[in-house]
Amino acid sequence: MKILKKGGGLINEKPAKNHKIISSGVLGFSLLEVLCVTAIISILVALAGPSLSGLTSPLGRKGAVTIVMNTLEQARVSAIETGEEVVVLFWKKNGTPATNPDEQDSMVILRKNDTTSTWVPITRWIKLPKGILFHGEDLSSLILNSQPDANILDSLPTPRPTQSQLGILQFTTSGAVHLPSSTTGLHMALTEGQRAPNGTMAVKKQKSGGQEIISLARYTGRATMDVVTTN
Repeated sequence: MKILKKGGGLINEKPAKNHKIISSGVLGFSLLEVLCVTAIISILVALAGPSLSGLTSPLGRKGAVTIVMNTLEQARVSAIETGEEVVVLFWKKNGTPATNPDEQDSMVILRKNDTTSTWVPITRWIKLPKGILFHGEDLSSLILNSQPDANILDSLPTPRPTQSQLGILQFTTSGAVHLPSSTTGLHMALTEGQRAPNGTMAVKKQKSGGQEIISLARYTGRATMDVVTTN
């Protein structure tokens, strides 16, 4: 090694015996490490596959059940706590128009203001997962086949459906079911598929097989869920 002196000229100096030269290079991965990481990623993707397979699956229906059950309980408790009647409206949307491909069945909660005799929305429209429908035609569901009065329609948040697209469930101040008034038909189904453009029929997909049936007790207003398989 050559070093420049103060007065000019160069002197030779040997490096110390214990002097080490450190490389600035970065070590790479071995082939075995790369293969192990690739195998782990493949396993994780395989395990996550069912949950990422889309919302039109049993997981999508289960998510819809949770949404509906929570909404019904929120409405029932609200009626008890406020001492005012509460309704849940179910919007059965027609088909999937090209202008709005994200059409989804929805529901909303409204509370009656006894002072003004008007209905006040408690929530916005709550959407079901894509491809999951309210379905009650083959179960004689009075909830989905009973329409609300015009004064309730006028209080709905936008967008507003037509009266024929709506079903209604009304809770009394004690939490009991007031409407529909019949002792039967207090149930609805959640199924996957699509509704005909006229809104009168749901076409169910059979590959995931089954419907979730939500039933309500007349006097307590509490909801329970059963599963019915389809062939």
